[in-house]
Amino acid sequence: MPTPDTGILGPLRGSDVLEVLDALVSGGPAGEPAVAEVTGLPRVTVAHALSSLAAAGAVATDDAEGRFRVDPDAAFGLGVDVARDRVRVALVDATGAVRARAERRDVQRTPVARARAAAVLANSCREDVEARLEPGRRIEVSRAVVAFPAVVGDDRTTVLHVPGYEKGGTALHDALVDALGCPVSLDNDVNLAAVAEQHRGAGRGRSSFVTISFGEGFGAGIVLDGRLHRGAAGIAGEVAFLPQPGHALGEQVLGDAAIAALAKDHDLPEDVTVRELIDRAEAGDGVAAEVVAELTRRVAVVVASLAIVLDPEAFVLADEAARAPIHAPVAAYLRDRVGVLPVRVEASPLGADGAVLGAAHAAGEALRARVAADAAAAVPGGDASVDGAPR
Repeated sequence: MPTPDTGILGPLRGSDVLEVLDALVSGGPAGEPAVAEVTGLPRVTVAHALSSLAAAGAVATDDAEGRFRVDPDAAFGLGVDVARDRVRVALVDATGAVRARAERRDVQRTPVARARAAAVLANSCREDVEARLEPGRRIEVSRAVVAFPAVVGDDRTTVLHVPGYEKGGTALHDALVDALGCPVSLDNDVNLAAVAEQHRGAGRGRSSFVTISFGEGFGAGIVLDGRLHRGAAGIAGEVAFLPQPGHALGEQVLGDAAIAALAKDHDLPEDVTVRELIDRAEAGDGVAAEVVAELTRRVAVVVASLAIVLDPEAFVLADEAARAPIHAPVAAYLRDRVGVLPVRVEASPLGADGAVLGAAHAAGEALRARVAADAAAAVPGGDASVDGAPR
């Protein structure tokens, strides 16, 4: 096994260690020459990085060819989806694989109740995975990424106050840190759904696409040049208020308030959900079908508006918008009304799991960044910075 030699190599950088670790995760077990070829790093740097990762217990060699593999049990994190009255949790390992999942409904809409529900679900997942590990081996969750239907500040801890959305502040973040006992990063749920599409869904292989999610809220997750675009203030994708014909500027045209107004106009319960409306329409309810048709028209106008500005390779309709009563009419509307625009519309294959899977993916990335930073810092003179920023 190579031995670090800081006198020859200079400081080992966390960013180089992370690149090596990510190469092993994506490509599987490999030796030093193969990793050097994939990453483009000097072989001596790769050897240095592999040695530091091995010393940290993150990688090991266990075959005659001396190939390195990532130990999936070296670190664990959580992807959490906090929705209106539901909490979902996915336990993810160092390779990014989801090892266990759990869900709880009818959760009170308070920061403490949501955090406690997440902790209970996390413990359930941890116990499930520990039962399949070597006797006596315990799991410590070291990172959590949480999807939340709100505008989240750049600090990833503060929910910004926006009229019509959940109360702002750091209460949810603080309650989750207390309940989970690890660092927590918040992000918008549709942003994370877009991350899931990029790596697991209809966005794979595309450098630019927009995820349009319609379920417990309405929003867009924008990926441009292979990277999630949040905007300068974190509000990119908050498209529920985009101007539409016949509506006042600043009026919510899609989302809870808009659905309640439409339902009231059609003598339906004001608390009816998109799912319930689609279910009713599919069962032959003509009134519900009228509401769904109007919602579909509004979704199509949003897609057309974004297409003119962003010109992405595709739009991915997610959650309830992926269902045929919305997806098919949206595609037809765009084809018939704005055929001049080269708009490709696809249904997400992820169902309602986009946010939790995106959170799990982000948690896996955060885990590996932490592992790489720690491995570099453990070497005398090592530079723990990853992507140019100390972690």
